[in-house]
Amino acid sequence: MIAACGNTQMNRGYVFDKELADAISPGIDNRASVQSTLGSPTVAGTFSDDIWYYIATRVRVRPVFWPDAKSHRVLAVKFSDAGVVEAVDNYTLADMRRVNPINDQTPTLGRDLNFFEQIFMNVGRFSGSAPVGSQGGGGTGPNG
Repeated sequence: MIAACGNTQMNRGYVFDKELADAISPGIDNRASVQSTLGSPTVAGTFSDDIWYYIATRVRVRPVFWPDAKSHRVLAVKFSDAGVVEAVDNYTLADMRRVNPINDQTPTLGRDLNFFEQIFMNVGRFSGSAPVGSQGGGGTGPNG
């Protein structure tokens, strides 16, 4: 039971091999050679397929807490229009930036209901009769 409360470390994402990552050379390698050396990228560029990202993170997982990143590495491989490697950039945990989202609420149409209104607002609203179209009365609709 005490072991369940301990810290564990997990690898998330790409598993780096330093020799393979260092083997990618700008001006020499192309998309096919990068994919055969490193495999498929973790993610491609958002607006174009000119940059491939290989992302690896090692996190410490503790019960009740959010995972805590211990190491982080991003290998960004940028390609030219011809598909040849232009640049290879390495980013680490020191390059990460924390982003704090705004906690504002988006206004919506309708009313704000309290707990009891949400539970009891439909009491007595339905008559208990069968849904429209389910009576076998030979109506003109698609269901009868």
